[in-house]
Amino acid sequence: MKQAIDEYKQVEEKYSRFFSLSLDLLFIANFDGYFLDLNPAWTKILGWSTQELIGKLFIEFVHPEDREATLLAAQNVTNSIDAICFENRYLCRDGSYKWLSWNATPFLEEKLFYAVARDITLKKENEITLQNSIRDLEAFKFALNAHSLVAITDIKGRITYANDLFCEVSQYSREELLGQDHRIINSGYHSQEFFRKLWQTIAQGKIWKGEIKNKAKDGSFYWVDTLITPLLGSNGKPEQYVAIRTDITQRKLSELALLERSRLSILSAEVSLALSQSGTLPEILQHCTNTISQYLEVAFVCIWTFERQTNQLQLQAGVHCTDVTCNALSNTQDFPHHMVLANKFIGVMTNNHQAILNEEVRINNPQELLNATFSNFLFSAYPLIVEQQLIGIVALFSKQLFTEPTHNLLNWIANNIAVAIDRIWAREELLSRREALLLGLASQIRSSLDLDTILETAVNEIRSLLQVDRCYFLQYLPHSSQPRLAITHEARKHNLPTMLGNIPLQNNDFLRETLVSQELVCIDDINRESQIDQNMQALLSEFDITSWLLLPVKSHSEEFGAIVCSHCSGERIWSNSDIGLLQAVSDQLAIAIDHAQLYTQSRAATLAAQTHAEKLTEALYKLQQTQSQLIQHEKMSSLGQLVAGVAHEINNPVNFIHGNLTYANEYFQELLNLVQLYQEDYPNPTIKIQEFSEGIDLDFIIDDLSKILSSMKMGTNRIREIVLSLRNFSRLDEAEKKLVNIHEGIENTLLILHHRWKDNGHGIGISFIKEYGNLPLVDCYPGQLNQVFMNILTNAIDALEESTFNKKIDNKQLTIDKPQIRISTELDNNFVLIRIADNGYGMTEEVITRLFDPFFTTKPVGKGTGLGLSISYQIIVEKHSGTLKCLSEIGKGTEFFIKIPVK
Repeated sequence: MKQAIDEYKQVEEKYSRFFSLSLDLLFIANFDGYFLDLNPAWTKILGWSTQELIGKLFIEFVHPEDREATLLAAQNVTNSIDAICFENRYLCRDGSYKWLSWNATPFLEEKLFYAVARDITLKKENEITLQNSIRDLEAFKFALNAHSLVAITDIKGRITYANDLFCEVSQYSREELLGQDHRIINSGYHSQEFFRKLWQTIAQGKIWKGEIKNKAKDGSFYWVDTLITPLLGSNGKPEQYVAIRTDITQRKLSELALLERSRLSILSAEVSLALSQSGTLPEILQHCTNTISQYLEVAFVCIWTFERQTNQLQLQAGVHCTDVTCNALSNTQDFPHHMVLANKFIGVMTNNHQAILNEEVRINNPQELLNATFSNFLFSAYPLIVEQQLIGIVALFSKQLFTEPTHNLLNWIANNIAVAIDRIWAREELLSRREALLLGLASQIRSSLDLDTILETAVNEIRSLLQVDRCYFLQYLPHSSQPRLAITHEARKHNLPTMLGNIPLQNNDFLRETLVSQELVCIDDINRESQIDQNMQALLSEFDITSWLLLPVKSHSEEFGAIVCSHCSGERIWSNSDIGLLQAVSDQLAIAIDHAQLYTQSRAATLAAQTHAEKLTEALYKLQQTQSQLIQHEKMSSLGQLVAGVAHEINNPVNFIHGNLTYANEYFQELLNLVQLYQEDYPNPTIKIQEFSEGIDLDFIIDDLSKILSSMKMGTNRIREIVLSLRNFSRLDEAEKKLVNIHEGIENTLLILHHRWKDNGHGIGISFIKEYGNLPLVDCYPGQLNQVFMNILTNAIDALEESTFNKKIDNKQLTIDKPQIRISTELDNNFVLIRIADNGYGMTEEVITRLFDPFFTTKPVGKGTGLGLSISYQIIVEKHSGTLKCLSEIGKGTEFFIKIPVK
């Protein structure tokens, strides 16, 4: 018995040690839920001592969120004979909770249950973290599939996975994409070098990021911001590639639209500038085509117009562009099919006046493309229309589709080109008619001395050219036996009464005084004019004259005359062009009157001096010389008045613009400072202000406006210099001798001839060597001396222009590579010596001996009169008591020596 008791005690001790040494939480509780016994692991794991838990309810320490499930598990324990497993969070002494996994077994006889709990906190937290990661990954996958184009390829680039958005944007089904590489969506926009670098990067296991332009199944293009990540294998080398793309098409389209708007704005400004420049029609249109090819991606751009006489199409300007350069079309050989192309569409445009946009061009006969070069290009054409009439077309071959803004701008450009062409044609026609009138009058002066015919022609041509109601010649003879005031020649509308005949001298003092004083009278509206007297008002009212222009004819006779134009149908604004034309005509008429009187005098002298043949010959020679001087004098007088008038008219507005540019620049700087202050005090503008600032490109405007003001100031300075030179050269107010700076006259002459000698595309690029000495002021006729400089320098430039071509003289082949003119001055005692030398071909001895003879010239017909050097010789020798010599030798150039006294 004792042995049995000892064995029982040993077993009891073993179980007691097992209970106390267990790493798991062990406890015994009754069915009411109170702790009866616990092992030490409770203190080690949860921190509670046995005394703190004994007699306490088991459920009090369960996490509130887990109590309901725990109570249900405890109820199952009391109602079952099997072990129950469950998990919950249990309170630790420090206030935290730990996850426990329970196994509870009931002992129904004693109404107790035994439970074992194991700490699974670390495992549970890992499970929760994993679940959260899976949930986040699912959310990321959803977001990625919803907003990104995802594709996975194998090591060779074949697509193994494509998400729905990739299929939607590319318009290919998943079945069409799988097994293909990305060449299926290649747009051709990027170069082979671009993709070579891409593959080189990802093949090294590096991430590649960039923007790619792709092509969808329907041929449309889309842009994606792409991230390609290699998936590396165990060997560290890529096994797959994951491409994640974001559709940025709208952003790129916005950027391209902004860039296009900026480019088109510059294009419109450049074309406007080109159309405002002076020059011939082909030059202006070529400038336009050059500008269009610079800002638009075109292969060809051409402008045709209808030839006005034959109504045939004529290629005015064109540009051919390659991937490298753009070159002007020099002739039809550069574009052999241009007429076929133009005629193909001209009939369509004639009927509907509509532009053609982005069409492929084919010729019906033969049935083939216009040229193999154009197979990938699109054709657009725009009609040039003036007053509902088609005058030409603008045609373009483009490499890409023209957008709507580009199409609208090209329509605008075509309209402006049409207006410019019409304006140039009108100006050319007007100038042609004016030149014809002046040439006709000059021809009659040279071929006839019939003053009536000349005056009749003048009034008719002037009326036709100026489109006035009436033009007549008014004459006043104060020194004849019977002084009279009369209208001698008239051109008028058929329904107007004639004004031919004498005008009573009584009560017409205004007309007599105006003719005697040789003043110009310009009246745009008689009803608003106060400078004429009542008698004159009555005379004009008698013939219903509402607008009146009187320009005196300044002859050297004792007669006074005037060209008069009048209007009878309301106000007429007499332009400077009208007045300039009448001034030129009046100068010709003055020459005609003087010429006729001189001829009359010469005839009288001839009849009175029959026996004096030699004297008569000399008199006729002097008469010719006087006539040539008079013609040249009147021409230079007219030119001087025109130059002075133009200089004066230009100077006023230029001074106004130049003076205000300084204030404009100051205002711009003040506004810029104000904007900068706003930016400093309000660094975060509203969205509306920010969008507007980005839209107008504020930084570009600030930078460019400053440059514009600077360039405008430089331009006005240049104009003022030219105007000053013109006024100094004309010297209308310096008819008498005065002290002048010789060097200033030479420089003014060179500035006026700048377009002849400067290498600017028109001149031949003559270099000037100036060796000016220290000269005092010279007492001379400055205007006449400037005329001498002008004649000699013009002849030198003409000689050098001719010398730029190979020429054979006396079996010598001569060529001038670097044309130059040397001007030197020095003081020789009381004389000023001026030498002007060129390195041209030179002249023969025979030419030198006749160089200063009147009407002798070596220039072609129409280019020289033979009077320039003759008049220059008289100005230097007779007017200034100086000498004018010329030294020249074939192949060694020509040198003129001018020597005049200082006083």
